Amino acid sequence: MLYCDAMLKQVLEQGREAADAALERLLPPATQHPTSIHQAMRHSVFAGGKRLRPILCMEAGRMIGTASVASSQTSSRTAPPAGLLPAGIEQVGAALEMLHTYSLIHDDLPALDNDDLRRGRPTCHKAFGEAIAILAGDALQTQAYEVLAQISCPAEARVAIIREIAHATGSVDGMIGGQVVDLEAEHKKPDLTTLEYIHRSKTAALITASVVSGGIYAGATSADIDRLRTYGQSIGLAFQIVDDVLDLTQTSEQLGKTAGKDKAAEKATYPALFGIEESIRKADALVDQACAQLNEYGAAASTLKDLAHYLVERKK
Repeated sequence: MLYCDAMLKQVLEQGREAADAALERLLPPATQHPTSIHQAMRHSVFAGGKRLRPILCMEAGRMIGTASVASSQTSSRTAPPAGLLPAGIEQVGAALEMLHTYSLIHDDLPALDNDDLRRGRPTCHKAFGEAIAILAGDALQTQAYEVLAQISCPAEARVAIIREIAHATGSVDGMIGGQVVDLEAEHKKPDLTTLEYIHRSKTAALITASVVSGGIYAGATSADIDRLRTYGQSIGLAFQIVDDVLDLTQTSEQLGKTAGKDKAAEKATYPALFGIEESIRKADALVDQACAQLNEYGAAASTLKDLAHYLVERKK
């Protein structure tokens, strides 16, 4: 079954539009002095990303809100009408996309992956120079936390969201730590422990934080958060496994970024350790585990389950 059906396509398109509108509103305009940095930030943010992290954040909030209405649960915030997004949650999604884009700008730098192409466009340092690219990444990170500090939810939830996202992007089991181990593992024979640390930290941590943050914003209970966290960790690892496979099986034009970079750099990847077919089987099993975590929510979880399947069936 192809999970990107008409309804899911609508969810993806509406989520992307909501995230883009929030990003347009929250980022400094390209004409804002100093213009070079703001043009560089916007060059990378509006380069055609899928907005998966904001969409996962928003759909987790929608699911928790819908389930809260259906079961008449008491939560720390008033639940929205069933099926509607919690008001203002798109700002959380926009902040997540800023952080994701900052990581991509820095990953592409000559000192790290040294890539010329991202989302089908010249990478930030190719378009604006290395110095401005570094600063554009820095600026997106700081802008994200300014946005998060002003989101419309109870103070306790706001602090919990900031803590969740900061940890997911940090050096201990977070995105930066995963990037460090990824660099240090190049040109070495990969082992499963190192490989899982890289993928769970570099990629899955921010995806997990996106889902958990959306739940917290919508008033998730501790039990809800535990389920969302397991779901996020599972789909995050599956997402990166599929990324590794696509790097070997798709062209640069199909991917919108340079294909074959992982193999050329002798990076630790699932296909390098298990082969392509076994890697795909592992990704599928992780998606099944993720979806099982959401059975508690019945029909309210259908979109998050479809998104999980979409992440392993995508072609770029």
